[in-house]
Amino acid sequence: DWVDAKADIAADDAALVFIDGVVTYGQLATEIARRADSVRSEWGSDTQRMIPVPVRLDLPSIVEVVAHQKAGLVPVPQVDPFPVPDVEVSGAVLVVPTSGTSGARRLVPLTMANVAASARASRRRLATGPDDRWLLCLPIDHIGGLSVLFRSFEAGGAAIVGPFDDRLPQLARRSEPTIASLVPTMVHRLLGTDPELLASVGTVLVGGARLPWGVVERADEAGVRIAATYGSTETSSQVATTQPGEALMHPGFVGRPLDGFDVTIPDPDPSGAGRIAVDGAAVFGGYVGEESRTGAFVTSDIGRFDDAGRLTVIGRADDVVVTGGLNVALPVVEDAIGAIDGVDAVAVVGLDDDEWGTAIAALVSSGRSVDAIREELRAGQPGHLVPRRWRAGTIPLLANGKPDVAAIRRMFE
Repeated sequence: DWVDAKADIAADDAALVFIDGVVTYGQLATEIARRADSVRSEWGSDTQRMIPVPVRLDLPSIVEVVAHQKAGLVPVPQVDPFPVPDVEVSGAVLVVPTSGTSGARRLVPLTMANVAASARASRRRLATGPDDRWLLCLPIDHIGGLSVLFRSFEAGGAAIVGPFDDRLPQLARRSEPTIASLVPTMVHRLLGTDPELLASVGTVLVGGARLPWGVVERADEAGVRIAATYGSTETSSQVATTQPGEALMHPGFVGRPLDGFDVTIPDPDPSGAGRIAVDGAAVFGGYVGEESRTGAFVTSDIGRFDDAGRLTVIGRADDVVVTGGLNVALPVVEDAIGAIDGVDAVAVVGLDDDEWGTAIAALVSSGRSVDAIREELRAGQPGHLVPRRWRAGTIPLLANGKPDVAAIRRMFE
């Protein structure tokens, strides 16, 4: 409906920009309508049924997703195929798999009300509009990439679409994005290869994983305007985001919740930290194949509010481990290692250990030796924050750019 509405009033405005050309709203609406007719012919009145839709960052994939929605079916975008239950999902316009960071995947049905509430809250916080051009290089089989597409359509702007590869700088320079949505790994890599490109973007929205403080400092030095964000598939993406230009005060700082979200810490510890609970129109109604739910969604993320009502995300509940009888938040260890000169990237995990209960392990990407990094960390941190196992290597990532925790754990077997 957003595409059709824009096509009715400004058919010649750009909707999608690719490395090889521009697709207007009028052209896109026509392509979607044509494909939706074919989908109806194929499926008839079998609406609300989940349909796997293979996707890439290209025009046919975007048309396919929206056309299935227009035909009354429920697309399940997929880059790597996986089985989808043959069930109806009442009220949903989209089913999105969770990221599977720790190996488990669940299916999240989202309604039009969920998607619309999220897009509008994002637009109000980021002050975007029809003149904005979103850089979309996140995969559209996860909420990070899909939400960029929906925000752009809702505002009547343009999405600059292309994978995060060697051609992205050419596409971005030619199209001049005003806002980009990236994960921390992408920011880190662009700071190393093309910081001027990042600095040319009005706002760089960064989420999907913890933003290392070293990356924040390098981005600030390069003049990159970062807006840190926190959200999840279950909340249709953004929940809290810093204002454009708002200083990032410390690791995990994500600013105030967006309008329309009720974010609380229902059971805080003495420090005020606890699991983050989210309620609002953008919050889903239950996973596919599980009982429906209402009210606040209690996430697996640990956070705390400051006196000004600003949220800091400390990490996931399973990121807090007990080693030698002491509680250790793995993101704190990552931040300490990442702040050491010469460390390009780091991932810290907990491993089962007969002696310590959990042994902390660090995978480090650096030009320096892990021995030198360990000794520097040991000189500045208490012993329980120094990993007991170390490896040098490249951080394995999921398709959405997040660290593949299961693969990292396997590297220490």
